[in-house]
Amino acid sequence: MSRYCKVCGVEIDPRRIAILPDTQTCTQHSTAEKKVAMVVQMGEGDHTWTETYAVDREVYDKIQEAEKNFRKTSNPKPKAKAKLTEEEEEELSVLDDLEEETDLDVEDDDEYIDDESDYSSDDILEED
Repeated sequence: MSRYCKVCGVEIDPRRIAILPDTQTCTQHSTAEKKVAMVVQMGEGDHTWTETYAVDREVYDKIQEAEKNFRKTSNPKPKAKAKLTEEEEEELSVLDDLEEETDLDVEDDDEYIDDESDYSSDDILEED
């Protein structure tokens, strides 16, 4: 059973007729708009999964606008840092110098001591 598109007169694909028995147009002249895929992460922590939804373009645009507005309200732009006074800069440089000195002190104390010379495998065998 073949049908022809009422707009262009081309034969409608039999697979389309099987899915949509009342169709009168080919896929090119269908009034249905293309869908947009949205991937949504669900769950919390270690129990998360993703789901994919096919939605109309209008719904997708509304969701994107809502997310954009949410981000604006929940993540305000960071304020510009105020310029430090000379006293504050001096305090920071003193703190940086102290950190460098303590790092150097720690490195000097980390000497490797070889304990293998104290216990050789021969001594352990002799004790048994």
